[in-house]
Amino acid sequence: MASSSAYNPSSTATGLSEDEVKRRFASFLREFYRERYEPMPNSVQTSLDNVGEGGIVADGMMQFRKSDGSSFVCTYEATSRDKAEEVKFALNLVYFLWDCAAFAMVCTAIAYFFAYETNRVWLIGLRWAGNFGFLIGTWMIAFFSWYFTMPKWKKYRYIYAIQQFKQYAADEQWIALADDVFPSPTDPYLLELRNQCVFSGFGLALVSADTAPRVLAAPSRLRIYGEGRKMLHWVTRAQWYQSVSEGFSGVSFSMPNAWTVVWNKVIRSLRYYLWDPVQKQLIAALAKPFGGDISVYSRFMTGRYLQKMFFVFSLFSCIFLANKVLSYRAEDTVDVEELRNWRSEHNPEDQPGKLPPGSEPIPYDGKAPGVPKQYPVAEDKVQTIDLTASNDDAPTIDLSGGKTRKEKSKTTAIKVKPKDPTPKPKPKPQEPDGCSLLKGRAGWIVQENAFSTPESAIEHVKLLRANKITCNWTSQACLTPGKTGYIVWLGDIQTIFATAQSQQTALAKTLQKAKLPKAKLLLRKI
Repeated sequence: MASSSAYNPSSTATGLSEDEVKRRFASFLREFYRERYEPMPNSVQTSLDNVGEGGIVADGMMQFRKSDGSSFVCTYEATSRDKAEEVKFALNLVYFLWDCAAFAMVCTAIAYFFAYETNRVWLIGLRWAGNFGFLIGTWMIAFFSWYFTMPKWKKYRYIYAIQQFKQYAADEQWIALADDVFPSPTDPYLLELRNQCVFSGFGLALVSADTAPRVLAAPSRLRIYGEGRKMLHWVTRAQWYQSVSEGFSGVSFSMPNAWTVVWNKVIRSLRYYLWDPVQKQLIAALAKPFGGDISVYSRFMTGRYLQKMFFVFSLFSCIFLANKVLSYRAEDTVDVEELRNWRSEHNPEDQPGKLPPGSEPIPYDGKAPGVPKQYPVAEDKVQTIDLTASNDDAPTIDLSGGKTRKEKSKTTAIKVKPKDPTPKPKPKPQEPDGCSLLKGRAGWIVQENAFSTPESAIEHVKLLRANKITCNWTSQACLTPGKTGYIVWLGDIQTIFATAQSQQTALAKTLQKAKLPKAKLLLRKI
């Protein structure tokens, strides 16, 4: 990128119109490229007021063939004082709002994931209203934090002429300014315009009435952004108006069917009376703090794909976590609390004031240290030994297998009850408890469900085994001493946590294929 002489406006205002700037700069380009590329004779073509696809307008265009036979296309944007808004930067409101929304959604996803990992039981207790309020509140705080702190960032400076150049491909592109558009060479709008032209590879020149145009920045020959743009078919405005008028003469219109008429009436009414006013007022309210308004120079303001992808990914992450939180059942909440305590390496039974779920506090008598781990037993049911008697009458326990003093002095006959001739019915075989399989083992198991009675657990095991699913049942006390209830666990005992997770995923798919009642599978450490 080359830079030419400094900005030096004439002492008197020229007052050049846009048409005068176009014609004077077209003559300058002929001389500029004659020395630079040596175009082939009779190949130079110049046209003004060109129109392309999507409403793109080029004030001037020059085409010729270079000495090697290749085609060269140059376009330029002419700006007079009354069209100065084309080259003055403004806030790219659409891009800025998408950044605000994407930043807010990413922060919301991070905050919700942190709460899910550290305090999941609290999130479960918030229910629908609480979780929705948590997400919306976090999103609004992050959105307005970016909205009020980042609008002056340089990436949000939008210049209409620069943005229009980026919509199509050309070999070189210029911005031609009348020398009275900016009042001084240090004007911040002029400095930003030149910086963006240098960064994007565009040319910048000043056109005066009494002197030759002066180049402030020559266009880049490296075609930095040319590969990512599309080539346009250019026509003059007169040709475009003629093609439009001729095109309508041969068009045949067909009447829509009845359903299409009704649908159009409803949709157009909603859009005209509801959506368009709300959209207009919303954009106006968001742009008001920055002095922005809706104008023709903001039509190329768009959000970027990166912000939209971050927004959508974070939104679906929040929906996924919220769905998991709101689908927990009461018995799963207890397991989550135990898992959280296990991760934090704290046992609630060892902490003063902490009791297992469902238990009642034990009154403290001021003597026993700490918190007992078992439920209290009533004093009238406790068997005691009276040690206050004399030495001769005090009951003793002979660990050698001999008789006590009273037994030595007096032999008591042992009465043997006769056998009952009536045969007793054999007890029904019970499903073996899987507690023996867990003793002395370390690793993880996949818990499928929890029950309050062993009969319910056994019936559920039979149902699973009927569907050819490996499973066992055991009491909660095998995993957590002192806890009541029974669980059903699936598969084998895994010693590696990653393998246990893979088994959990496979078992979930197996249960789904067997069309069994949906259950929340939980990894339990043994």
